[in-house]
Amino acid sequence: MIRGFTLIELAVVLFIIVVVLGIATPRLMDLTSVELRTSAQRLSSTIRYVYSKAVFSKTDYYRMKFDLKNNEYWVETCVPSVETNTCEWRQDKDILGKREKLPNGIKFEDIIVDTTMVSKNATDVAIQFYPQGYMPYTIIHIEDDKKDVYSLEVNPFTGRVAIYDKYYEPEKS
Repeated sequence: MIRGFTLIELAVVLFIIVVVLGIATPRLMDLTSVELRTSAQRLSSTIRYVYSKAVFSKTDYYRMKFDLKNNEYWVETCVPSVETNTCEWRQDKDILGKREKLPNGIKFEDIIVDTTMVSKNATDVAIQFYPQGYMPYTIIHIEDDKKDVYSLEVNPFTGRVAIYDKYYEPEKS
């Protein structure tokens, strides 16, 4: 006697598959939101790292460079030139200082440094970190393809970074 599946058994299995797919599909589509949050956290870590490195060196100047058009950022160190009394900026060799590209689907929306907004097509934006423990007030906005935005607000006196899951602008006083 050959035994097969009944129509009810097939219907139950199909129902279970549909329910599992219905639960799993929105979570899979939410991966860009996870990448956006992860990118914000990675950028925050790099900012805190550079701030701490500048403060603890007590003599070295650092800057974080941004290429908003290509969605890249990296850290540079000032190498003083005695002859010209200027800085020669070189890319930092540490792991957090290397050139980093935002994941596909994530991009810089804009950066506000002090009170100046830099648009998303800028290729040469820099945030300076001073050994005295100061940097300019900065807000960085990154967004994904769904137009979800994360904002990173950097405290100029502590280097702490507040991350908001919306487009954040400081209150005008």
